[in-house]
Order: sequence, then structure tokens, then C-alpha cells
Amino acid sequence: MSSRFAFAAGVLLASLAALPLSAQQSSSGKLRDTTAAKAPSAQGASSDSALVNLGRAITELAVSVQKVVDQAKNDPEVRRAALQTASTAVSVAQKTLEENKSEIERLLAEASRKIAAMDAEQRSRQSAPKQEAPTTH
Repeated sequence: MSSRFAFAAGVLLASLAALPLSAQQSSSGKLRDTTAAKAPSAQGASSDSALVNLGRAITELAVSVQKVVDQAKNDPEVRRAALQTASTAVSVAQKTLEENKSEIERLLAEASRKIAAMDAEQRSRQSAPKQEAPTTH
């Protein structure tokens, strides 16, 4: 499967998922524009900058998806193609999940063990009596 097809399938699948969401939008129907957002200059600016860039990309994707949704509403041929592509994408995703099920389960179990270990360590730190420095009078 080419990357263009995968991207198109993802956009079409997202557009189909957005159809019910578009009915839930506010009466203004406007998307929040994050393209002019600026990252704060405090510590961690690189992660803030990445979040701003992610926000911009999400906004652009949302606008593109909305355009596809609008086009699919008005053009039955586009709608039919979108449904067929989305169906294929779902089938491929299900097959991929099934093929990777054991690896996914292994990674989830490993993550669960790590979280439990970190949780136990944090609890032991909190329950350990705090030693105070001896005072001399």
C-alpha cells in the first residue's frame, strides 16, 4: 500500500468519522485556528514549540477534512469512493492489528509492569517516615 493511498484513506476515514461530529459543532461552525499561536518562552520551549506545530497541523487537517466532508455531502460519487476507501482502510487496520496482536499484548504487559513498579516506588517513598535532622540545644 503506497503512502499516498494510506494518507488518502486516513483523510477519508477521518472525514467519515467527522460527519457525525460536524452535527455537534457549535452554531458558528468555526474551527479554532491555532496557526497564529506562539509557544511560551519559558523552560521546555522546544516541547511547547512542538505542541504549537502539532496544533497547526491538526488545524490544517481539520480544515482539509471539513472540505472533504462537504464535498462528500454534495457529490455521491465522492461519498461512495470515500466509503469504499474507508472500508478498505478498516479492513487493513483490522488485519494489521490481528497480525501484531501478540506484540501489542507483550508491549502492553511490559508497560503495565513498569507503571506498577513506578507506582510501588512512589508509594514506598510516600509511606517511608521522613528523617529529621537532629537538633542540639
